[in-house]
Amino acid sequence: MEERELIERVQRGEKDAFQDLMAPYQRKIYSLLYGMVWNREDALELTQEVFVKAYRSIRSFRMASSFYTWVYRIAVNLALDFRRRRGKHIEIQREVDPPSNRGPDSSLLRKELNEKIRMSMATLPPHQRVALLLREVEGLTYKEIAKVMGCRLGTVMSRLHYAREEMRRALAPYLQGED
Repeated sequence: MEERELIERVQRGEKDAFQDLMAPYQRKIYSLLYGMVWNREDALELTQEVFVKAYRSIRSFRMASSFYTWVYRIAVNLALDFRRRRGKHIEIQREVDPPSNRGPDSSLLRKELNEKIRMSMATLPPHQRVALLLREVEGLTYKEIAKVMGCRLGTVMSRLHYAREEMRRALAPYLQGED
């Protein structure tokens, strides 16, 4: 069934269609939110909030933009509001990498680099982090990011430029000799 048809069914009040509509986005939304709040439980809670807000607001969706962009905008706005409420005191959870068969040195270096990436991402201003996550993790185009973030294309380009520069500066000592 096509997405447009699912949207129309949900707008008519068919609750069962909503699960089918949101299923393809659940993982992506969670990943985006986790990248913004750095806490699994908070990301799960925010993902549920996105679904609730999308369900309650679906009747106002006019199909002028893609549903994907509309849902991501809800997610980004909720995460930014969450961060404002929490202030700068976001605790970063440490993930455990899956075991590697490349040897202990390689695994240890990869874990150290992953930790440095997480810590560097956490220091970025929220709008830069969102732009970077949407582009590099979610693969959105600059135009899609502008729609999701509610800003101009030039603003997206600027945010990405500064975010990448900051990440490059923070990770330079770890990436020397990687060529």
